[in-house]
Amino acid sequence: MRNYLYLPFLVIILIFVSCKQEQIKFNQSSWNTRNDIDYNHRELMIEDLSKNYLKPGMKFIETERLLGRNKLSEERDSLQLKYEIYTDYGSDIDPIETKNLIVNFNLDSTLANIRVDHWEK
Repeated sequence: MRNYLYLPFLVIILIFVSCKQEQIKFNQSSWNTRNDIDYNHRELMIEDLSKNYLKPGMKFIETERLLGRNKLSEERDSLQLKYEIYTDYGSDIDPIETKNLIVNFNLDSTLANIRVDHWEK
């Protein structure tokens, strides 16, 4: 009888564990492919991209070749690249949530750091 008390807790734990999206390997072609209105697979590649591809000291031009042209900011003299991971519009034309990969560079155009900016309304 006592073992049955643990069953609801076990079910809850299994639900949380199974909800985590599985990470996938970075693929340049998939990274640059927009599915309808978003890049729904980019978020799953961030971990592999940051561990195995984007290394400190990497040059700006190498990074841009790897990830594609900076789509969110057309400023060519900027020392930052921004890539849309996803944008959720809800039922409106204004976004209610955005997530972007930000790649920052030093003044000598070498990669300094990367981060993910997540904004919710």
